[in-house]
Amino acid sequence: MTSRLEFIILLMFGFSMAIQDDNELIGQPEIQCNADTIDMQFRTKKQFNGKVYVKGSYNRPECRVDYSTKDQFGRPVGGIKLNHGACNMDRQRMIAPEGMMFSTVLIISFHPLFLTRMDKAYHIRCMYKEAARTVTAAIDVSNLPTEAVQADLPMPTCSYTIRRDQLDGPILKYAKVGDQVVHRWQCDSEDYGLLVHSCYVEDGQGEKQMIIDERGCHTDRLLLGDPTYVEALNMAYRESFVFKFADRIAVRFQCEIRLCLKDDGGCDGITPPMCSFKDNNNLEKHIVKRNARTFKPKDADMFSQTVYVMDKDNEDNQSAHPAELRELDPQTICLAPKILVVGVTFFTMIFVLFVTIILVIVYHRFCKNEIKNVVREYY
Repeated sequence: MTSRLEFIILLMFGFSMAIQDDNELIGQPEIQCNADTIDMQFRTKKQFNGKVYVKGSYNRPECRVDYSTKDQFGRPVGGIKLNHGACNMDRQRMIAPEGMMFSTVLIISFHPLFLTRMDKAYHIRCMYKEAARTVTAAIDVSNLPTEAVQADLPMPTCSYTIRRDQLDGPILKYAKVGDQVVHRWQCDSEDYGLLVHSCYVEDGQGEKQMIIDERGCHTDRLLLGDPTYVEALNMAYRESFVFKFADRIAVRFQCEIRLCLKDDGGCDGITPPMCSFKDNNNLEKHIVKRNARTFKPKDADMFSQTVYVMDKDNEDNQSAHPAELRELDPQTICLAPKILVVGVTFFTMIFVLFVTIILVIVYHRFCKNEIKNVVREYY
C-alpha cells in the first residue's frame, strides 16, 4: 500500500513538472527604459501562469506580479513595470559614459510554487546619458594671433573589489564572520586621483549603514577604518574583517568616488583626506579654495561584489569551507519559507485523502463481510 501511494505522489509531481516543461519563453524579453520607469515584456509558448519578481524582494507585493492574461491577439504575454529606485533598484552615477544607470535583476518563474530549471533571471540595465549643452557668445576682440589648445583625456575605468587576505588576493565571494579581507578601490589611469567617500554597507533588502562619511573618513573603526592611498593616488585600500547584518546572509558595499586631475596640483586638498584635521570648517574652506582654481572633480557611484557570509560559531558549518558553497544550479529547486509551508500542506492533504480512500476500500471489501458473518452466527 505504501509503495502504491508513493508511486501516485511521484506520478502527480512528475505530471506537474511535465506541464511546466511544456511552456517556455519565445525569444528575449523586451526592455523599455522610460523617463520614470523600467518596463519588461515577454512572450511564452503557452499561457503564462507564473510570476515575475525582483530578486531579493519576492515578499514585497509591489515587487512581484502574477500573470495569467493574454493580449488582444490571443498570444501569451507577461511583464512587470518598476519605478526608478523601487524594490532596491541600484542607482549608479557613471563617468564613462557620463550619466545615470538604473539596474535590477528580474526573475521569470513558470511554476506557481517552486524555482526550477525552466525559470530565467535577467540583469536589466537602463543608462540615461546626460544631455550635452553648447553655449555660444559673440564678442569683438583685436586681431591677435590665436592658438589652439586641446585637452582630451579619456575618463578612467574604476572598480571596487573585496579581496581575500591581501591586496592582490582572489576576489571574495563566500566567507565567514571574522575572515580577513582587503577592500580595494582602483582607477586605471595615471592622470587622475581618487577620493573614496560616502560608503555604505547594505544587506540587499533595503537596510544599510554608513561606514565612511562624506569626507572620506571612517565612522566605525570596528567595521572599516580610513582607506590608505598609494602615492599615485589612483588606488586606495583598507584591511578589514568580514561582518554581516544579523539574520542576513549577504552583504554588499556601495561607495562614491571623486575623481580629480593630478596635473598642476588639481588633487591638492581633495585626496588623500585629512581625517585627523580638527577644524572641519577650515578644511572645507581649504578644499573649496583649491577646487575653485583646478579641474572640477567628478563624482561616481561604485558597488562591490556581493559577499555571502556564514556565522563563525555555527557548528554545522565548521566542516564546510565557504568555497564549497555554490551558486544556484539550473537543476536546483529552491523554496521560500511560505512556499514550503504551502507545499507541505498540499502534499499532506493528498496523503490523508489517499489513506482515507484506501481505508474505505479495505472496509468495504473485508470488514463489512466479517460483520455480516458475525451477525449471522449470532442469530
